[in-house]
Amino acid sequence: MDERLDQAPCGYVSMADNRVIQDVNATLCRMLGYEKRGMCGSSFESLLTRSSRIFFQIYFLPLIKLNRGVEEMYLTFKTSSGEPLPVLLNASAVERDGEWVYDCMLMPMRRRMEYEQQIQQAESASNRAREELERIENLLRQKRDELERIQGSSSME
Repeated sequence: MDERLDQAPCGYVSMADNRVIQDVNATLCRMLGYEKRGMCGSSFESLLTRSSRIFFQIYFLPLIKLNRGVEEMYLTFKTSSGEPLPVLLNASAVERDGEWVYDCMLMPMRRRMEYEQQIQQAESASNRAREELERIENLLRQKRDELERIQGSSSME
């Protein structure tokens, strides 16, 4: 494997039509915590969490066969320590030596989850602030109405 691809800032895996891994780059091995020789020859699907395995089986093969490519498929891998690793997968189907091979680039999505949580927290804080503002505005309206009634009744005397 070319040194640039082996050390690319994203994971690379090449698998046969039966989804057996033929080659991986060093980056993917580091991301998942596995040795290259342990990954080559194993099933790609064995690296996925149960829900991602089902999603992969339902969508990946039909899409790759129909379109000769897959873009932005969200999957979660199991690292060697058992931790989940969410990734975004892009793949292309190529024919090599009369066999179909799927070349996949995997972008880790660790930060995305953090960003989404931060966005959700900010939205929750915004909603709470909006509700508090509405409560204060209602209270202010009630006090104005009360003041107008008091002023109206005192001017009649």
